[in-house]
Amino acid sequence: MNITNLNITSATTLNFEFVSNAPICVLCGRYSNLALDLMRELIGDYGAYEDPNRIDDGRFVLHADIEMDEKNYAVCYIRSADFIGDNRLAVNFKPNSIAFSVDDTREFVDKCNERDKSSSNVLIKTADAIPCADDRPIFIYDYFDRLDEAIDITPILDKLSSLGRQVFISVCAGYPCKKMKHSKVQIVETDDIYFGEK
Repeated sequence: MNITNLNITSATTLNFEFVSNAPICVLCGRYSNLALDLMRELIGDYGAYEDPNRIDDGRFVLHADIEMDEKNYAVCYIRSADFIGDNRLAVNFKPNSIAFSVDDTREFVDKCNERDKSSSNVLIKTADAIPCADDRPIFIYDYFDRLDEAIDITPILDKLSSLGRQVFISVCAGYPCKKMKHSKVQIVETDDIYFGEK
């Protein structure tokens, strides 16, 4: 499983997009943990670190291209569309249409459910990921923010990039992202300038 493109929008907190171009993606910003939670929910990996309903009444729109088993799924996920808990997901829309593939949507959901057997892909306050057969992305919360700035994180990034899985890391808005400079790391700002966060 690989998230190749992602766009998340909401009324007041998130409005960002990125195309994945490195094995490790660092999401930097005030709502970076929320962004990881929403990405996990998109792939059927529930159990949010922080409740997304606490912000914007849980209303978020996610568009993503996700590769799984050598097939691309163009996914649209509308969270809390009309009310909290009213979540809608559809896959592979026809061009210039609201018609989507029911078969591909079912297939996507089934494949995500098959993979969601444990929370081993979610690391909190640690980056100690071990190689395994799970192909879901690894999500790392509240680890790098807590390290002393003098610690060289290059060996940690080297190890994470060698796992053969996509890795998403959340860091706070004040984190010195220059520390993450690495050939296998992409940095994405989650705080949108239109919301006055920069």
